Amino acid sequence: MKRAVVLFSGGLDSTACLYWAKKNYGEVIMLVINYGSNEERVTNKVAEFFSKELGVPLKIVRLDFLEEFSKLRGTTLVGGETPKVTAEELEDFERAKETAKSVWVPARNVVLISVAASLLDALGGGDIIVGFNAEEGATFPDNTPEFVEKMNEMLKYGTMAEVKVVAPLINLDKKGIAKLLKELDAKYEYSNSCYMPKGFTEDGKPIHCGECESCVRRHRGLIEGIGEDKTVYAVEPKI
Repeated sequence: MKRAVVLFSGGLDSTACLYWAKKNYGEVIMLVINYGSNEERVTNKVAEFFSKELGVPLKIVRLDFLEEFSKLRGTTLVGGETPKVTAEELEDFERAKETAKSVWVPARNVVLISVAASLLDALGGGDIIVGFNAEEGATFPDNTPEFVEKMNEMLKYGTMAEVKVVAPLINLDKKGIAKLLKELDAKYEYSNSCYMPKGFTEDGKPIHCGECESCVRRHRGLIEGIGEDKTVYAVEPKI
């Protein structure tokens, strides 16, 4: 029986990965890693929802040192105010790079993959499912095929069991991910992409700010991909 650990951060990408893994693996574990990010409480509740919805066990691990190091670096994702962007600014590559630097958590994907690898090494091996995609890979170097390749090289030496990183969305943009979510009949409206979420509706849907880069990318991808967006926004994103 093939085993998978899905690194779940609550957004469209990891939600698509969770539904995809449920379809393609005999055993699936959700792994959420807390490090003091602004959306942490919302992410945890979102994870609990999908854990129950899909019948997948959930493990939450807290990394205090990553919170400390993030504050040391000054990332806005941990205790700061993340930048507001417009759809036009998303097309400005230099602007996108600056936004990426603002929300960068020090070596986050190296650390998160290492934690997932440790869990799978303890369990006897399996695949680490990550939501890396082409759109974010353009500005985040740890979302690229090259990063996945290098991490898998490292895991050959760093684990006793057979553990590897699998990135099913690596060639997709948000529009393509939206289409996949629809194909998988995923309840994406219960996911959270927002850097600064405003809580939940009475029926449990996260309330997105609608103004951060992640919200604008989410809305644009859903509208362009499937022609609808069931997400709840405090401010409707402009695309």
